[in-house]
Amino acid sequence: MTAAFRRYVVGDWESLWPSEPYMKHRILIDLLARKAVAGQDRFRRQWHAMSVEHVEYMQQIFEETFPDIFDEPHEYGFECIDAPPAWALAAWPWPRIDGEGAEGNDAGTGMSDIDDDAW
Repeated sequence: MTAAFRRYVVGDWESLWPSEPYMKHRILIDLLARKAVAGQDRFRRQWHAMSVEHVEYMQQIFEETFPDIFDEPHEYGFECIDAPPAWALAAWPWPRIDGEGAEGNDAGTGMSDIDDDAW
């Protein structure tokens, strides 16, 4: 008997950008589409929705550097799930504090106004 195919995987990923303090990401991948479909950044002790551009950048990283993640996600610590988690389906907060062009943000990362002591 073979295990049932689970369409989605979710897991944590190291920071995409140099940051102090360290920033963590969690990513949702649709295995059938072989695509990163949602993500969150953890800063200020909370998870925040990742911008569409950053999810696309994560997809690029997977395709160019870690293409085996779509075939062997458990090798990267990703967990198989049947449906997207609630955080991946939640509406984005508005206004987006981490969006491109927001005042006080460093190149759209939302990191320039982070208080390092808040960690």
